[in-house]
Amino acid sequence: MTALWALLTALGAAAFLLGLAAGEAARVWSIYLVNVLFWSGLAVTGPAIAGMMHLTEARWSPSVQRIALTTAGFLPVAFVALVLLFAGRADLYAWVRQPVPIKAAWLNTPFFWLRTLGLAAILFLVALAFVRALLHEPPPAEAARAQARRTRLAVILLMLWVVTVSLWGFDLVMSLDPRWYSGLFGGYFAVSTLYTGFALLSILTVAANARGLARVPPAAVQDVAKLQFGLSIMWMYFFWSQYLVIWYGNVPVETRWVIQRFFVQPWGRLAWFVMIVGWLIPFVYLLKRLTGRPPERHTPLVAVAAMGLIAIFLERTLLVIPSVTPGAGLPLGWRDLAITAGFLGLFALSRRWFFARYRPVLDLPHPSTH
Repeated sequence: MTALWALLTALGAAAFLLGLAAGEAARVWSIYLVNVLFWSGLAVTGPAIAGMMHLTEARWSPSVQRIALTTAGFLPVAFVALVLLFAGRADLYAWVRQPVPIKAAWLNTPFFWLRTLGLAAILFLVALAFVRALLHEPPPAEAARAQARRTRLAVILLMLWVVTVSLWGFDLVMSLDPRWYSGLFGGYFAVSTLYTGFALLSILTVAANARGLARVPPAAVQDVAKLQFGLSIMWMYFFWSQYLVIWYGNVPVETRWVIQRFFVQPWGRLAWFVMIVGWLIPFVYLLKRLTGRPPERHTPLVAVAAMGLIAIFLERTLLVIPSVTPGAGLPLGWRDLAITAGFLGLFALSRRWFFARYRPVLDLPHPSTH
């Protein structure tokens, strides 16, 4: 499998370079940005979920907390990917070529990249420090001090996560169309990122059970499914809240953005696909699943979690592509798919590096009662 992931990574890098050489820089940087947002969000949200579980003393499944940490392996790659994004700034962001005077204090190249890369570096370093602290087993005499340090790091991590991921929504996505704005967009982006984190955690938990790396009981898997269910509802709530305010306000600068994505094809069909596959189907299944006893089989849970991840990836596409290359159509060409496969390979290789570097023990004892 390592050879397969490495091959996908090489294929993605080759497709990216060929796209730049072919003069399709805007299209190539667009799908690159979509992947950076999606995979970087997954990478940093895993430790954030572990931090939430630590602060709330969620002792129902220490193995699940350890599994959530494993996405941190991608953080060094994510930072390099963000740095490389600087090279495509003129192709992605119109305000780089044509500054918007009223927003120049916020949307200017030095300050934009200083806060983007600076906050990402601090967040990633704190996340990695929290990972090391959580995986390190101190001597009994230092247990209290180690626990206090983990708590401090978890608080700092979550505060930085909220600020940084929200600013990714405002800066990396919303500023692609510098004349459009929404005060709720940063919160919406953070909530949708958290939804992907819990969806991936469902898949990784079931996979760890299947491979014998952990023995997470059905009740604990059910708890992960509950969290995924709750975040899917919150995601749609934030979407509807933002949509409703923009629509009844009927301000042309705001409604133009919505109309382009919901009433202009092929984006309209993609928007409905995201809503049905990413929310409606998972909502119906999880609502039924969570009303009975925890099932022993988790294949449907993995399926709806994968649907959620695919839908949010396409939602990121829907946010980015129409603002940069509105007439290019859906990014379903071989080059777009190859670049995406390259990021998938990098993510898988990064998790393998994490296991080799930290050697986390996932098969921890679970309490018999919640």
